[in-house]
Amino acid sequence: MDLFNSVVLVWSILSCLHVCVEGCVEKADIVFLIDASGSVRPANFKKELEFASEMVGNLTIGSDYVHIGVVTFDSQAYLRLKIGQYNETATIQDAIMKIPYTSRGTSTDVALQFVLTKVFVPQAGDRPNAKDVLVVLTDGISGNRANTAKQAYFFKEKHIQVISVGIGGNTNKDELTDMASVPEYVFNVQDFSKLATLQATIKALACNTDAITTPSLQWMVGY
Repeated sequence: MDLFNSVVLVWSILSCLHVCVEGCVEKADIVFLIDASGSVRPANFKKELEFASEMVGNLTIGSDYVHIGVVTFDSQAYLRLKIGQYNETATIQDAIMKIPYTSRGTSTDVALQFVLTKVFVPQAGDRPNAKDVLVVLTDGISGNRANTAKQAYFFKEKHIQVISVGIGGNTNKDELTDMASVPEYVFNVQDFSKLATLQATIKALACNTDAITTPSLQWMVGY
């Protein structure tokens, strides 16, 4: 490792330290959009749920801190947990792990539109004074990439931070980039068992200010 990369690594670790150790300390509404399509399979869907549950366990849940929402999707979108529906970590984790697997197609565009119009709205618990964050987990390509990109653009218009995570070799990097707020918010792991390696990085991006959202974090986990 050369001197420049050594400095970048140290800076990234120091920058991440506060949120990685103490959890999310700012007011944020974080929604997980989880792929439940047929290609995922039940065992891998459970790993997605475990990823979301473990991340919740490392956040500061509360009325003045983080609220959690969960949506799953296949050819449709399903609201599993309204933003702020529960304010206790263990209750949220239990609710997440009980979410059923549905199968069928991959209508990411439908899911994004659903989240924007039915989830990040005051009627569904979205707080006007909280940062909005969407974490997308998917193992495939949308059935309508053009409309997926169109729906993703609306998130940018509303300043909703989108982090996109591709799982396996059947995702499309361009589509993941279309969904993400910026290219540095795009990640990919080889398989579902590797999702845990992204925990600290995604928590840092979701919880802290723009000071942490640098390409070096993506470099640390290896896109």
